[in-house]
Amino acid sequence: MVTSIPQTSHAAFVDSSALISLVDRDDFTHRAAVDAYESLKADGYRLFTSNHVVAETFDILAASLGHQVARTWLDEMGLPVYVADSNDLEQARDRVIGSRKPLNFNDALSVVIMQRLGVADAFAVDPDFLAALD
Repeated sequence: MVTSIPQTSHAAFVDSSALISLVDRDDFTHRAAVDAYESLKADGYRLFTSNHVVAETFDILAASLGHQVARTWLDEMGLPVYVADSNDLEQARDRVIGSRKPLNFNDALSVVIMQRLGVADAFAVDPDFLAALD
């Protein structure tokens, strides 16, 4: 796991929705996610995620595709991982509490992390996460 993520205009945060879509070949967004992943890599983006997204992705994969698939994904994932600290968690909490619309805590935390690192781009297929970026 990596705790230092390069601050660059060519970095993109990877949401659990994209990770799940890449693994689940039956997901209706799978092909688009694979194409987007290949495009981001070809364009030189440095992809990373957070420890909370890793946990969320593992749990969803285990529940939907089985523990062996989830364990294999965890073993092979290979993305740098930003470890959220208590300040990130507090800021995400404040975002959720202050939001006028329903907001997933992990989405709020991911936005906080992106802002902390100065990252404007995200790789996601979840419309709720994409809406949280606004």
